[in-house]
Amino acid sequence: MRKLFFLALVAIVATQIACKKGSVTTEHGYQFTNHTDKGTTKPQPGETVLLQTYTYIGDSLMASTQKNYGGPREFALFEKDKLPQRVPAIYDACLLMGEGDSATVVEKIDSFLQKFIPPALKDAKEVRYEIVLVNIISADEKKQAEEAARQVLVTIETGVRQVLADYAAGKLNDKITTTPSGLKVYTVEKGSGAALTPGETIKTNYYGSLSNGTMFDNSYERGEPLAFAVGVGQMIPGYDEGAMLLNHGGKAYFFIPPALGYGDKDNGPIPANSELVFYVEIL
Repeated sequence: MRKLFFLALVAIVATQIACKKGSVTTEHGYQFTNHTDKGTTKPQPGETVLLQTYTYIGDSLMASTQKNYGGPREFALFEKDKLPQRVPAIYDACLLMGEGDSATVVEKIDSFLQKFIPPALKDAKEVRYEIVLVNIISADEKKQAEEAARQVLVTIETGVRQVLADYAAGKLNDKITTTPSGLKVYTVEKGSGAALTPGETIKTNYYGSLSNGTMFDNSYERGEPLAFAVGVGQMIPGYDEGAMLLNHGGKAYFFIPPALGYGDKDNGPIPANSELVFYVEIL
């Protein structure tokens, strides 16, 4: 019995020593542990990485790329001579990881972070980030992707202008469905994927304009689709309702009256009482 206890104690101590050895302090003072360390190529400042991240305070999950964006998200690594005064913990972690690695980096909660901590967690001492480095995107690859996105944007803009012209001329009247709420939908493709379910986090690419063709926002220039929980009121009513009419893979134009958009109030570049036109792709 004593022998078994001694062996168990040795195993625990050995584990603690191994964990301690695997933890290092990063250049900017964060506690970092690489759980896999596959020895693959590590990213360099100036490159872009594709990350899956989970942010915890204690056992409480505060945010994640899966929850907030529907999957991994790109994270641009600052060049060494362009580091901000407060260097993010995730930046330090990325430089110590390779493709496929999973790691933990811990940041102490100081007066700056304390402003963003929920009252119920005000006594917490640290924030923990669980990270998976999915892919490294080189500067050349990033540039090529941005150029491809620009070409896609040109195609989308051309299509939107043509649809708006046809809409104004009444040429789409027999192709548009008007819902009881007043939303008008011109479905290009219903989508061959699964139907959307309320509360499901989906990704959408979109191009938004006023009815006169003035673009006010789009996801193509950012190179990142919009992720949100569909059908639960996270978006303006017209966008939310229109998305629920499509399947994954669907494409459509939403003609959103003011009552289903921003109503009688200005919203940035969108004047009050504006009809909004969105071209939307459900991914």
